[in-house]
Amino acid sequence: MAIVNSTAIEFDIEKKTFQSIALDQIALQAENNKLYWIHCNLTEANTLKQLAERLRLPENVLALCAQSDPMSQLIDTDNAITIQLEAPLSTRLDKADATQPAHLLIHLTTTFCFTASTKPIPALDEFVKSCQKTINYARTPCFILFLIIDNIINDYARILFKYEIITEEMDMRVRASHKNIYNEVMDAKQDVMKTKRYLIAIREILMRISGRKIAVISEQCQVSLYNLSNHTHMTVHEADSIRDMLNGLLDQIDNNLIQKLNETMRVLTAFASIFLPLTLITGIYGMNFHYMPELGWKYGYFIVLGFIVFCGACLLFVFKKMKWF
Repeated sequence: MAIVNSTAIEFDIEKKTFQSIALDQIALQAENNKLYWIHCNLTEANTLKQLAERLRLPENVLALCAQSDPMSQLIDTDNAITIQLEAPLSTRLDKADATQPAHLLIHLTTTFCFTASTKPIPALDEFVKSCQKTINYARTPCFILFLIIDNIINDYARILFKYEIITEEMDMRVRASHKNIYNEVMDAKQDVMKTKRYLIAIREILMRISGRKIAVISEQCQVSLYNLSNHTHMTVHEADSIRDMLNGLLDQIDNNLIQKLNETMRVLTAFASIFLPLTLITGIYGMNFHYMPELGWKYGYFIVLGFIVFCGACLLFVFKKMKWF
């Protein structure tokens, strides 16, 4: 179950321990060997106000918390960085096979990492579950930033893997039954491109962080974030590969539609070719002029009728031989 309520975890980097604490127990200046991760549910206005006073959150962070549709961005100050990005709400695809992202705010200082969102984000839940294993690597709050972003990228990678499976299944369906699933393919392509757009935003943020010196980012963390940006680049490349597969599938569907149209036109052309000479013959004798010697023949009607049947049968045989039917 993903984290919904506001919560706080205290890390002791000397004893290599951690514990959940109440929000009013946060003491940033009490001991130098303590680090904190604080998450705020933005739907709890009183909690945000309490944390803003206790953590002394700057105005730009509070402004981002108040925005309903913020864009991914990085704000760098002398003693903190603030990151706004999109995180998936689930690695499962809904009925429309579309990813559902949520806005996640990360504010990092030398003593704590503050996160905020309006919806539960699985990446934060994964971070809490991994605390027991990762506490040994804790030196600064940077490790919290790294783990959260790493979890977000991994979630996007899982989503893309599922879209790859869906693409292969749709390809098999098209090859087996030649069904028109154009809308399904287009929906999947739009979702993959949306995921790619979120990943590119994360990659740009990571490249900016790892490419210059920032006071709250240690050198070791910079290297880790640079490696993470490479991981993001590979995930973006995977999204491009899936997009190419979907484009190929769209081309295949278009080719099937064109082939069906050609088959229909071929049948119509064959029928038109059969009835053309028949229509010509009946048209000639349907003029019923007085000086038409065939009209006076005793068996003229049967001869013409037989000739019509003969022409139709010959043309039908020719088109059957050409496999136009």
